[in-house]
Amino acid sequence: MEASKLKIYEYSKIIPQELNLNFSLTELEQKIFSFFLNNNPKDSVFRVAGGWVRDKLLSIPNDDIDITIDNITGQEYISLLSESKSDISQIYKVIHNTNEKSSKLQTASINLYGKDIDLVNLRKEEYTKNSRVPIITKGTPEEDAMRRDITINCLFYNINKKCVEDFTNQGISDLKKGIINMPKDPKISFDEDPLRILRIIRFATRFKFSLAENIVDNLYIKDEFKNIISRQRIEKEFSKMMENENYFASVYILYKYKYLEYILNVDDNDKLNINIDNQQMINSAVNLILIKSRIDKNKDYFEEKNNNNSSNKYNYKILNYACLLLPYKKFEIPEGKNKFTILSKIIATKKFVLPKTEINDIILKIEGETELINLLKKSKEEIFQRYNISQILIKYKYKNLFDIIKLAICEEYFNIKCNNNNDIIDEIDINIMNSLFNKYKEIIEFIKKEKMENIENVKPLLDGKEIMKILNMKDGKKLKNYINLILKEQINNPNMTKDDCINLIKSQQ
Repeated sequence: MEASKLKIYEYSKIIPQELNLNFSLTELEQKIFSFFLNNNPKDSVFRVAGGWVRDKLLSIPNDDIDITIDNITGQEYISLLSESKSDISQIYKVIHNTNEKSSKLQTASINLYGKDIDLVNLRKEEYTKNSRVPIITKGTPEEDAMRRDITINCLFYNINKKCVEDFTNQGISDLKKGIINMPKDPKISFDEDPLRILRIIRFATRFKFSLAENIVDNLYIKDEFKNIISRQRIEKEFSKMMENENYFASVYILYKYKYLEYILNVDDNDKLNINIDNQQMINSAVNLILIKSRIDKNKDYFEEKNNNNSSNKYNYKILNYACLLLPYKKFEIPEGKNKFTILSKIIATKKFVLPKTEINDIILKIEGETELINLLKKSKEEIFQRYNISQILIKYKYKNLFDIIKLAICEEYFNIKCNNNNDIIDEIDINIMNSLFNKYKEIIEFIKKEKMENIENVKPLLDGKEIMKILNMKDGKKLKNYINLILKEQINNPNMTKDDCINLIKSQQ
């Protein structure tokens, strides 16, 4: 399908024209690989596994090196290194890992020439019913490749022989065709570990590859996914999707195959005592994400090239979460006496199990968007007062304003085109979108014209001691009111002098 005819939730599939089968190693990679070949007490075969190999073939930078060893564990290799008579102790540093899984697998990590590297032996995995924790035994290269999730991640680079190895006999072919495939029957693989479904979706949208038909046939959500996979593991995969430029396609696929329904659903077990139409809310969240994806495709609307915050990967993810959770902000949940929190925060905490710092950043974006929309409900004269706009800039900073505007446009477009329709949108009305862009562009232009980009740095021309002395105040009970009054007048009148401030506070007595 031509890109111009794609529905908004689809992406233009990519088929790599050529693979870089004779890729070269960087100087650092050569040093790292030579270290292992020169320090090989058990005549081991060292292989780089997974993503590094895939990305080398696609000519994509990747410095994440995981090394497999054929005949000993990572911990055994480290022990042999420490017993070595050669003076190499200054070249590498052992990274002590307290992770229970790493201990069980006897993996090890070292810092070599400033680069962290994981070491693990080749292994075979067997799964039992109702558990995604496999029984692990020593394996061959073929068995290690076949235990992995998708064929393009099953490739090895043999350090000893200096060549790529494809033990599934599918990885290189699928990479050339731009297809996400699995080394074994998807039904069996998904039953063994349902989390692989999310990884399949993430890699397909990240690389803009097609999904193999036998994968699509087995994608609909199963009870095993709900019963076996923890919220934390789901979040780890979902978080990576939200960093991806094709996040909108990931969200749509999760919606289509009922995973988003499970992830976002607010049910009786949550004990929130609210009347909520889950399906309507989920549809709204998907539509808002799709609207945002259209905004993201045109980065020139607000001269974002001058906005360093927009290129931050973490910020990009946070804004995507904020957009997804926008519909839930209208529900306020009681939390203690006279205290309420929006449902968006509860979902971020309980459903996505996000870290506290990420939750706070997400809610900050949503609160900023809400305040901006409320400001624009006022008369034009009120909107374009320096003080009114400054309250948003002081609280959320100019660097975050572009993100807040994006969310506001998403909500406004949604209210115009989608609010009374529960369907998922196929396309965007460009005329409405441009009208909204121009509306918010006026605010940006006003801020620049008034040179308010750093308004949060404005300090009162009179400090507390000066005010108390001028007014002969005996205590500081009303001091804050005077300071706020001075700041407000300074913001509204940037040419205000110290004498003007003195006359102002005296007039309030």
